[in-house]
Amino acid sequence: MKKDLIIKALKLRDVGFTTADIAEELNISVDTALYLVLNGEKLLKEPEKQIEKDKNIDIYVEWDNVKISSKRLKNIALIMCDMLKDVEFDTVIGISTGGVPLATLISEEMDKNFSIYIPKKHLHSKDSSTGFIGHNYPSTEGKGVVVVDDVMTSGNTMKETIKYLKNIGVPKKAVVIIDKSGIKEIDGVPIKALFRVGTVELEK
Repeated sequence: MKKDLIIKALKLRDVGFTTADIAEELNISVDTALYLVLNGEKLLKEPEKQIEKDKNIDIYVEWDNVKISSKRLKNIALIMCDMLKDVEFDTVIGISTGGVPLATLISEEMDKNFSIYIPKKHLHSKDSSTGFIGHNYPSTEGKGVVVVDDVMTSGNTMKETIKYLKNIGVPKKAVVIIDKSGIKEIDGVPIKALFRVGTVELEK
């Protein structure tokens, strides 16, 4: 594990980010974020090889060079549009926060309605069992929808989103840039990714 990742996690913790927010910001699992938050100072004192030996593997995905550029994001969105061209739907739903700019670009390109799903991990109330659709957007009740996000790590947020949408609309497909979970379908809804990543264990 790279020490710059540990430093980033600790800095986010120190400015008030929750563990879930740190996980989303760094594109790592919540378990890995929690591990870094609780053990970061100790890990920084150890050699990187020892850290890698002691810690279970997770994959850190950094795509900052894409998401800082609207032009590059639009090119990614165009690929996603191509992956959605065989689907009939009314609304593009972006999962907050990473899926929102992509869903905005897709809705514009495909001339569809746009909405936002705010997952429970972003809510201040710990009692919330689910998130919700943004109130200032067109109703998705009974409508065909597609779901967009940037990185799917464990798949839990996507599962939550699809479960919520099935109660009010008809989710047709979900599209993400990077899938770390290996999940290809959730409750009958296909999950398509531009890239799927995983680990391969090699014997030394």
